[in-house]
Formats: sequence, structure tokens, C-alpha cells
Amino acid sequence: MLSNVASSTSIQNLKFKIRNPVAERHAIATLLIVAVLSASVYGLMFMQPFNVIALQNRPLFDLREAGKSDALIVWKQIAAFAALGGLYWLGWHAALRVRTRAAWIIVLSGALIFGGLLLFVYPFDAADLFDNIMHGRILGIHGANPFQDVAAQFKNDPIFRYTAWRSSVSAYGPLWEIFAGFMTRLAGNGLIANVILFKLALGGLLAMCAALIAVILRRIAPERRLAGVVLLIWNPVVLFETIGNGHNDIAMMVWVLLAAWCVLKRHYTLAVLALIGGALIKYIPLLLIPIVAALAWRDLAHHRARLRCVVVTAVIAAGVIVAAYAPFWHSLDTLSIERRANLFTTSLPAVIYFQLQASVPSDAAGKAVSLTAAGITALASLALAVRAWRDRSELSFARSAFYLLMFYLLLTCLWFHQWYAVWPLAVAALLPPGHAPRLAALFSYTALIKPLIMGPLLFWQKPLPPQALRETLLGPVVMSLAWLYTVYALWATWRARHAKWKRA
Repeated sequence: MLSNVASSTSIQNLKFKIRNPVAERHAIATLLIVAVLSASVYGLMFMQPFNVIALQNRPLFDLREAGKSDALIVWKQIAAFAALGGLYWLGWHAALRVRTRAAWIIVLSGALIFGGLLLFVYPFDAADLFDNIMHGRILGIHGANPFQDVAAQFKNDPIFRYTAWRSSVSAYGPLWEIFAGFMTRLAGNGLIANVILFKLALGGLLAMCAALIAVILRRIAPERRLAGVVLLIWNPVVLFETIGNGHNDIAMMVWVLLAAWCVLKRHYTLAVLALIGGALIKYIPLLLIPIVAALAWRDLAHHRARLRCVVVTAVIAAGVIVAAYAPFWHSLDTLSIERRANLFTTSLPAVIYFQLQASVPSDAAGKAVSLTAAGITALASLALAVRAWRDRSELSFARSAFYLLMFYLLLTCLWFHQWYAVWPLAVAALLPPGHAPRLAALFSYTALIKPLIMGPLLFWQKPLPPQALRETLLGPVVMSLAWLYTVYALWATWRARHAKWKRA
């Protein structure tokens, strides 16, 4: 099977080498036009109206606040993202047709310009960047424990008035907090210095993801290496949420992509450790460990090698986890598992939870829904591990990881926000053009329904609609297009396979 995959890849490479100079020139011209127009939109519709230097004395400034002085601000944002989405789609299709040095220069220069413009955008979509800075300062400046101490204990800190979750401990893992503490020590007390430095660091992590995608695709599918990079680093939602709003999800995805590279090289212990590294930022990569375990079990030569791999991996992983949590440990609350299990929004579990509240006590409803969702997710992880074990291609890990992340986000995630759409897109960049990258790109855009459409409709009203009504509408509306496309993709895949079986 692997030889068939290799020969197929060779044939694709041979076909790509038969170049059409006219088509290449058209593709390069398209990339250049897309880059220029996209930069104009980022500058005029994001940096100019939401300049962080001009707004630095406006704590917790958001889209709703901006709407008080510009009644059309939401429509302008919708138009901006629509324009960027169309340009992004054109750029990705152009990148599929070319891989010259000129195309690479345009793509990388464009990404640098887009990111540079977004560096100076006030994070108006969420206050998480300021909370991350504050938690970093709790560790790096005040020498306290962000898993035990909260922002409200440091009211004289210059960043305090910008934080939104003032009574909450860190929601992330120790690796992120160590990183945040280091960054705040470098930045000092200046607001702008902290914001720009955090955004620069996240931009660097996004560049690391792009480099990993390029390295992996250079090995398995060099003809679509440029397109894979474009799919991630030209995606407007990825850029906006990572560099514009400063969300740290891309830091987690660096480790997932590193795990994909390690699997490709059959370094399974390193792959698991990479996923542990990601889980020390956010827990999600733990779901992917069974996939790596299945591939290791399949590929290792005999039971002794498998046992050795399990023992060595478990011992090193345990040591890494203990070492990471040791400086912060005070009780099981350090893991914040219980708090996470009682957060519900914009999801199918949230709909069920708020409907159950009408007849079941809140704590019991939350526990039942969260445990059920966790159980279903675990079963999905095991099922996709089996699928990866059967898949003999070099993309077995990437495919199963993509399916699992999409399954989780669309069906069993308790607490969904639009920046989570970065997760599957980073993995989809490794996959061939088809339903997977299309679904990932579509999902990143449909996630914007939450802040740009449902947010103003449900959360800007006075008085607010009941929470049960809000959540009953919010999740299904935000997820509906992605659900529909998933059903269509499954049907189209089944139909294609059925036709192939009939021909055979």
C-alpha cells in the first residue's frame, strides 16, 4: 500500500512538472492582486478604525462600544470579512496551480504585511489577550501563582483595568503560563509593549506552523506545499484571531503539527511528547494520543518493541507533566477540570444542558451533559485511532486528527468560540484539496456568525433574552452550515465509493 502511495505521489509530481507558463503567470498575478487588495482591507477596515495606540485608554473596548459612534460598524465588519474570504479563496486556488519562487515571495510577503497591519489592531473581539498578559504578570512580575491567584488581587497593576475575568485563575496549562510570564518580563509595564510583544510571539508561532506544514508537504506532496501554507496563513479568521485578537490556539497547534511530523518519521515517543506539550497549553491534544498509539502499535516490529515504547513514553511523559505543574501545584483545582466541565455555550451540549435545567438541578444537568459529551468524544477518539491503524497512507495521522477535531467542535465541545476554528484548519492544510480543507475554511467563516450576527441580535438587547433561549438559538445557528456541509461531504464520499464498487 505504501508503495502505491509513493508511486501515486511520483505521478502527481511528474504531472506538476509539466508546467504551463501562461497558467503560472496568471496564478502569480492572481496572488499579487489578492495580496494587495487583502492588505488594503486589513488596513482600512481593521487597523485604521481599531488602532490600538489610539484606543489604548479605552479598557474593554469592543464591537458593541464601537457601534455607539458608528451604527454601521457591524455591517462594515461583515463586508470586510466577506471581501477577505473571497480573496482568500482565489488565493488558495491560485496557489494550487503554481509553486515558483515568485509565488512563494508573494505569499510570505503578503502574510507578513497582513500580520504587520493586525499587530496594531485593538483586540476588540475578546479581552483574552489582556487576561493572558495579566496572568503572565501575576507570574513574571508579581511572583505569584496564576493557578491560584487572580487579577483582583493586583488592582494596582497597570494592566488590571483591561482584564475581563478578574476573579478567575488561569484557564490554560503551565507551559503557556511560563511562556506568558517570560513575555511580560520582557515587555515591562507598558500596555502597548505587552500587546505588541504577545502578538509578535503569536505571529512567530503561526510562522512555525507554516514551516511545519511546508516541511511535511515537501516530503509527502511537494506539488501542494504552497497551497497548504496559504490555506493557513492567508486565512483571514486565523490571522484576525491569532494576531489581531491575540488568542493562543496557534501555540497549541504548533505541537500538533510537530506530532504529525514525528509520526511521519515514525518517532512515536516524540509524537506523544509533542502532544503532551500541546496539552500543557490546552488539553485538546490529549484526544489525539490514541491515534499515535494505534499507529505505533501497527508499525513497531514486535511486542517487545511495543512494550518498550509504551514504558519509555509513559515515564518521560509523566516526568514532563510533573515538572511542568510542580511550580504551580496547590491542589487538584490546579487542573481546573471541574470548572471546565460546567462551562456551556454555542454548542449542542449547551442546548441540551439549558433544556435540561427546566426539569433537573443545574449541577446534575451539567455533570450529566459533560460526562456524556466526554464519553462520546473518547469513543470517537478510539474509533478514529482504529481508522488511522487501517489507513496505510502517510496522511493517516493528519486525516484522523482532522476528523476528530471537527467531530469534537461540531458535536461534543461544551464551550465553543470562533477562534477554535484554527485547530482543524491547521491540520487540514496537510490534506489534499477536497472536502476536508473546504470544510475547515467554511467552518472558520461560519464561526464568525457568533460575534458578527448572533452577538448583536442576542446580546446587545436590553433586557437580554433568557439564557436558555439564547443558547438554544446560538449553537445551532452558528454550527448549521458546517453541519450541512458535513452531511453533504459524507453523502458525496459514500456515493463516490458506491460508484467505484459498482464499476469494480
